[in-house]
Amino acid sequence: MRMDVDALFRKRLKRFFKEVVLYGQYMANGGVLMVAIFLCGLLAYYYPLLIQAIPEWFPVAVAIAFLLALVVTRSPHRTFLLEADLLFLTPAETKMARYFQKAQIYNFAVQSIGLFLVLLLLLPLYQVKIGAAGVQLWLYWGIPFVLKGWNVYTSWITMRLTDKSQYVVSTLVRFFLTFLVLAWMLSEGSFLAYQGVPYGIVIGMVVLVWFHMRLQRILKKHAYQWYRLLEMENGLRLRFYQIANQFRDVPFLQQQVKQRKWLVWAADLIRYQKSNAGRVLILKSFLRSGDQAGMYIRLVVISSFLILILPGILPKAAVAVLFFFMSAIQLKGIGSSARHQSRLSLLPINEQQQKSAVIWVRRVLLGVQGIVHVLVVWLWL
Repeated sequence: MRMDVDALFRKRLKRFFKEVVLYGQYMANGGVLMVAIFLCGLLAYYYPLLIQAIPEWFPVAVAIAFLLALVVTRSPHRTFLLEADLLFLTPAETKMARYFQKAQIYNFAVQSIGLFLVLLLLLPLYQVKIGAAGVQLWLYWGIPFVLKGWNVYTSWITMRLTDKSQYVVSTLVRFFLTFLVLAWMLSEGSFLAYQGVPYGIVIGMVVLVWFHMRLQRILKKHAYQWYRLLEMENGLRLRFYQIANQFRDVPFLQQQVKQRKWLVWAADLIRYQKSNAGRVLILKSFLRSGDQAGMYIRLVVISSFLILILPGILPKAAVAVLFFFMSAIQLKGIGSSARHQSRLSLLPINEQQQKSAVIWVRRVLLGVQGIVHVLVVWLWL
């Protein structure tokens, strides 16, 4: 039976887009759009001030090259593979080249969107501090996308390696070459140059020749690593579901559990008695959750950092209120996820007591965030 890989890829891509649209609507309705607009306005107001605060001695071109190299080098591969493909598609591996080619085109297109946004964000810094114009701006917009395509292609080849340490080394080589080209381009040829000789580019050319010879050997000796491709696909899918789960229950999402001994001790501070059983269990479940607690901690850290660096009390208060609102939206998932945990049914408490325990945990977590923000403002004063 002839397998139509084009139809297979279109079918899986269409199903993925349906999920993106569905959960994207939930996120927008949950207040993400309003928060994004507010953050963009805040950034537009304070970004010029931050640029002017950068001292003249700071190597802006090298810093921009480093940030862009991180974005360009990172090239995760969405292949839309399923567990059953290990059984049904591996026998047809020789016919899957076109399928994976389409997947790489998709990866390049999606990752280029993020790269475009980063370039757009760094453009004012590049123009003000370096004074780029004309041809230099064309290179600024063109070279990173060429390097992104090269990174997607070469990282796909290195995914065939069986040894993960070799894959890490290949990633570091890609980052080095990408950074070298970007730094040389953004500095107008002065990076690692002496008396007009671009030693950095010479070194880069030698490494590039060696690296591509290595890529050819990998293509000849190694086949597709299906388990690694599936592992990466599952990881990317899980990350998307974890973000969506903050706004809407994803029924088939498998919750990750982490020990977090450095954090779980906080639940032991609750007084040991029967009426507090629900509070202890729900708080410990939250602190050990891989997605909910992680998102909450990130929101607290990011908001505290913004409050610390922004000038004036009004911007600090606006950021505090904004992230308080975001945390409140995210913490709405505590009750829904806790209700699905069978351990609650083992407790000697009724449904009303469970609801009150969930509300108590939400209030405590929001209170902790408020205390952290007050302490940060106090340090600033």
